[in-house]
Amino acid sequence: MQPRQREEEIWEEQIKKERQFEELERLFAKTKRAQEHVLHLFQDAWQGNRSQQRLGLIEETMTEEWQKRKKQMYAVDDTLKESRRAHQRAQFASRGAKTHAKD
Repeated sequence: MQPRQREEEIWEEQIKKERQFEELERLFAKTKRAQEHVLHLFQDAWQGNRSQQRLGLIEETMTEEWQKRKKQMYAVDDTLKESRRAHQRAQFASRGAKTHAKD
């Protein structure tokens, strides 16, 4: 083999390796973008699921709080009703005592 021909073969081999390397870099970049896309989709799905879970927890907490407040309101309402009845009984008793006193 002549030195010039050997040198050309070495350059051709070098160019071939560089093209393969460039192709690998391109494929690597494409794979990296695909991986980032998958991770982004996974993150969106996870956050979506997580946000749904959070909304569910918030809704559950709000329902529990509403039930507690409702029970408190009923208890206060019952107390007020009983207080009104006691006041009416007292008024009726005092009216009855006044009419009995006049008789």
